[in-house]
Amino acid sequence: MVRPLALSSLWSLLALACTPLADGDDPELDAPDDSADAIAPVFQTGPESSTCSGPRPTELVPLDPLVAPDQAQLKIADANGHWLGLPLQAIRYDTVVVGTLAETTVTQTFVNPRSERLEAIYSFPLPDDAAVDDYWIRLGSRSIHGLLKRREDAQRTYDEARQAGRTAALLTQERPNIFTQAVTNIGPGETVEVEIHLVQPLRQRSGRYSLALPTVVGPRYNPALAVADADRITPPVLAPGVDSCVPVEIAVDIDTTLPVADVTSKLHAVTVTPHPQGVAVALARGPVRADRDFELSWRLAGAQPRAEIMAQKTDDGGGYFALTVQPPQGFDAGRSRPRELVFVVDVSGSMTGVPLDTARAAIERALAGMRSDDTFNLITFAGSALSFEPASVANTADNRQRALDFLTRAGNTGGGTEMLTGVAAALDVPKDPERLRMVLFMTDGYIGNEQQIFESLAAKRRDARVFALGVGSSVNRFLVEGLAQVGRGAATVVGPGEQPTAVVDEFYESIDRPVLTDISIDWGGLDVEDIAPVRLPDLFAGQPLVVHGRYKGALAGEVKVRGKLGGADVELPVKLAGARVSEHDGLASMWARKRIDDLGLYPFNQRPGELTGDAREAVVALALRHRILTAYTAFVAVDERRERQPDGTLRTVQIPVESPFGVDMNAGEGSIGLGSTGLIGKGGGGSTGSGYGRGAGAGFGGRGTRVPTVRQAKAEVMGSLDKEVIRRVVRAHVGEVRACYEQGLKRDPNLKGRVTLDLRIETSGEVSSASVVEDTLTEHSVAACISAAARRWRFPGDAPNVATVRYPFVLEPG
Repeated sequence: MVRPLALSSLWSLLALACTPLADGDDPELDAPDDSADAIAPVFQTGPESSTCSGPRPTELVPLDPLVAPDQAQLKIADANGHWLGLPLQAIRYDTVVVGTLAETTVTQTFVNPRSERLEAIYSFPLPDDAAVDDYWIRLGSRSIHGLLKRREDAQRTYDEARQAGRTAALLTQERPNIFTQAVTNIGPGETVEVEIHLVQPLRQRSGRYSLALPTVVGPRYNPALAVADADRITPPVLAPGVDSCVPVEIAVDIDTTLPVADVTSKLHAVTVTPHPQGVAVALARGPVRADRDFELSWRLAGAQPRAEIMAQKTDDGGGYFALTVQPPQGFDAGRSRPRELVFVVDVSGSMTGVPLDTARAAIERALAGMRSDDTFNLITFAGSALSFEPASVANTADNRQRALDFLTRAGNTGGGTEMLTGVAAALDVPKDPERLRMVLFMTDGYIGNEQQIFESLAAKRRDARVFALGVGSSVNRFLVEGLAQVGRGAATVVGPGEQPTAVVDEFYESIDRPVLTDISIDWGGLDVEDIAPVRLPDLFAGQPLVVHGRYKGALAGEVKVRGKLGGADVELPVKLAGARVSEHDGLASMWARKRIDDLGLYPFNQRPGELTGDAREAVVALALRHRILTAYTAFVAVDERRERQPDGTLRTVQIPVESPFGVDMNAGEGSIGLGSTGLIGKGGGGSTGSGYGRGAGAGFGGRGTRVPTVRQAKAEVMGSLDKEVIRRVVRAHVGEVRACYEQGLKRDPNLKGRVTLDLRIETSGEVSSASVVEDTLTEHSVAACISAAARRWRFPGDAPNVATVRYPFVLEPG
């Protein structure tokens, strides 16, 4: 028996979860007043990004009629059969970070400038690891709350409402990071606001937290006959030189009592405003284009805690929890076993230019960082795979230079993204049994056949470790993270033009300093169940262990994390006594998403129809119970008001998306399919062709208005209703407040001021009164509109007594 290493001295009591919400200490409700905000130091970080300060689109213009009408994004056909674009007016992300979770409300605003009623369909991205757990559609003054149903039942409900002339909305998931929204019977001149709520985990590495919010669905290459739903994941792209100027607003609040340090934005310039409850992050130059991911990272000052715990209590004396354990720093693998390093680079058309330059810089850095006794090979793939040498070669200066020359030549070929050929070239070659094979894929992930890639990797990997480096401004993170998960490695992303030093060093740190393998947890006397993930991943240097579960009783005692470190058994005690536990009502949703992932064998079976039988039923049952959107469930909302066109017809509308920043859409990705007529070929499915194409697109013109902002100032709460719950409910309805404000801005574009409501919340959760106690606006109809909206809000019931809330809103035109 191998004796456990003595590591107990490395561990201490849990130092931090998220701050308890005592009276007067709520991170949102007790925000500082305006004067405190004014004197807080503000600093700017991040690169200058493309802004969207010009006119916003308001007019319809013809699209190419041959672009497939079912390819996502809002679309409309007029009486003559011409496809027309419906202007997307604005996109807004409102994010609050607490502990290790972020919750975001995504608001997308569209307008119908037509004189006839419309049916609208559009696609958009969300984080691939998020739990999408709430959904609203607002049409003018009407709010429709989504119900979660089985996907086929939701589709039937939507179709029936469509035929009956009722306004209805349907939200479906095509991939974990691609979603489709349909709204039918939109009246002439109406504004449509879609609001989606989600919870996602933060990425953690070496004490640094990071958040990624995608804003654009990158183009997808769909191999012929391999992707049955290619038309649902491949939105058309704006033609080169066409400017849509759809403004994207992003606001992130990091709520913590610890100092927030080293805030960094990878692709956007932002301002960072510290305040007593953390920091507020906003775009530095106003709205930006929807052409790149928003990536933010930071550290919490002070000693890094060995573990963090977050919990959400339930009425049965238990609840949900998330436990994060930071492993020791690992050990120096030294020369314990020689290695074979295989670098696989995507050189397809979408990687042309800056992305491929970035990948080449990463390869150059990686080759220079090898150990003297390493062997290596370099493989490129596009329409097919090419290897630098038939088998791995010694690490010599001559071989490294020849490999770089090979990559330069291969980078000029372009073509489709046949990634299966790259997987085969990397893993089919016989390996030296004395060497550890480490494979690093570099790709933007712009493919639609992820399931095929994962299946091939699982079948061929054997004992190889597979790592993934996403390259670009809007990487397909579902693919990149999935490669690492199936390959038992790790994944990271490098932006276009970003210096690759840090990410390559992270790769070598991972393979040079392995930490824990064969991990298990002894929960001691703690009553826990339904732990997710079921199979705990191996950990690498700087990478924490994160588990979600359900508990009963008290979170007390000692948990022991066991595993192997360099072949020796280790035991890591984690004491729970004295840990500060915070309420966070997003944990139930996050736990449900993680359990659903286990039941569906994530990242496999993520397209509709891929999971069948009992496994599918288990996923559906859990998703319905916790209101989690999946490939097999959908949100649907139906308005009972009936209005139809005299002839019973509807028109349809489509908006092309921005080209992802740094991607050359003129670089061919295949010559068959619909590549000669549309910006993106249909490919896959029943088509005999595949790939991307080039052609005509669409543009917009006209004038627009500024994006109004709604800020929630210091509030006062009396009663037993939890302050975090109040904050969550009000944040979910902030779009209604903004809609009221927008009505006032139509009469006075410079309207600004403060509206404060007194809310009386009954024990049933109903708002019995919402009176205006402060109104500094010159248009008093705005306050009346907000008050009327608040009376429709619903809070959780069964509170022991009535709660009263004085809630101020600060309104500014933007």
